[in-house]
Formats: sequence, C-alpha cells, structure tokens
Amino acid sequence: MTALSCNNMPEDKPVTNAGTQDATTAPPSPGDAEVESPPPTKQGEPMEIHAPDKPIHSKKDFLFHMLTVVLGILIALALDGIVTWAHHRVLVREARANIATELRENKEAIQKALPEIQDKQKQAQHILATIEEVEKNPKFDVKELHYSFESYDLYFTAWKTASVSGAVTHMNYEELKNYTDVYDLQQDFMTLQSQGFSQIGDLVAAMHVLNRDRNKIPLERLDDIQRAAERILLLQKTLENVSVGLVQGYEKALK
Repeated sequence: MTALSCNNMPEDKPVTNAGTQDATTAPPSPGDAEVESPPPTKQGEPMEIHAPDKPIHSKKDFLFHMLTVVLGILIALALDGIVTWAHHRVLVREARANIATELRENKEAIQKALPEIQDKQKQAQHILATIEEVEKNPKFDVKELHYSFESYDLYFTAWKTASVSGAVTHMNYEELKNYTDVYDLQQDFMTLQSQGFSQIGDLVAAMHVLNRDRNKIPLERLDDIQRAAERILLLQKTLENVSVGLVQGYEKALK
C-alpha cells in the first residue's frame, strides 16, 4: 500500500465570507463619516456661506436659516470693524509719539540756532558799515572782515512715515492742522538756508579781495559787496522770523 503523507497536501485557507466581514474593515458610511469644520477665514479672504445641512420644508425653517446667516455676517463684520479700529488707534498712537520726539529735537535745534542767526546779522551789518566808511574815506583802516554761514538740520522722517502709513487720515482736524503748519514752516526754513548757501559765495569772494588790497578795489566792486551783504542780512532776518514762528509752532503742536 502506498501511504499518503499529509505534508504534501496544501494547507486549508480560511474562507472569507463577504457577508460576515469584520465591521472594522468596512468603509465608513457617509452618515458615520466625521465632519471636519473648515479652517477659519483669514483676513482678506472672501467669507463663505454654506447651504443648510437639512432640506428646508417650511417658511419657519427658511426664516431661521436666513436669520442665522444674517447674524453670522453681522457678527463677522462687527469683529472686523473692531480689529480695524484697534489697529488704527495703535497706528495713530505710534505716529503721535514719533512726531512728538522729532518735533522736540527740531525745537532744540532751532532754539540753539536763534542766537547764532542773530550773530550772523551783526556780521553782515558790520560789513555794510565798513563799506560805507570806505566809500567816505578811502584811507579808512579796514580790519579784516569775515562772515560764516551755518546750516541747521531739521527732520521730517516721522511726519513722512505717518503720511505714508495713513496714520494722518485718522487724526482730528486741529491736530493735523498744527502738524501740517509746523512742518510747512520747517520746509520754508530749509529753503531759506539753501538760498543762503547760493548767496554766500559772492560775498565771501568779494570780502577776500577787500581784505587783501582795499586800495585797488573799484567803487563798483564795493557796490557788489554791499548788495551781497544786504541780501545776506535780509535772509538772516527772515530766518530769525521763521525760527521764532517755528518755536511757537512746536509748542502748539506738542500740547
């Protein structure tokens, strides 16, 4: 007899019954699927309004759904308005602080400049008086004349930053007017300084000739020196008036 060995027989495989399959391996049904809430809407993105989860069968359901949507929109708009309002307040507060610091520094510079501007006027007046004496007496002993022109830096950085950022649009009218007036006057001061630099060259060159050899200078040249000194004197007086106005403007804007 031939003996059959069971080792050569294929192993029995378990029969899988589709009807009795483990529930854990079955695909989830739409009803059992976990509903994930959409991510919150970022600022600047359009607001999403979703359709109701259940069919609307009556006017009551429709009105309830519409009321929910309207309330949600109103709440979102209110929150957005509060955030924007708070942002504007912070923007204006920072702009005020920066402008106040800048105006204080500019005020200190002008207060320091005022006595020096008055000293430049005395120099110009001395030049004019000397020329008058020379015209009366060609042998008048002229002491060496000198004149120097100083420049002073006034800053506009905080004001320009507030203008670019839009902070100035959220300031009240009186406050904005005070800032605008004082910064416009600062610009006038800087413009006068530029004019002074363009005029000082002729005066200094003429005085150099006068100091070197007075007897060889024609009367026409003395007239040129006199006119240049008169222009410089007028400029310095104007600078003094503008400086006084600036100090007053700074004090008004810093209140």
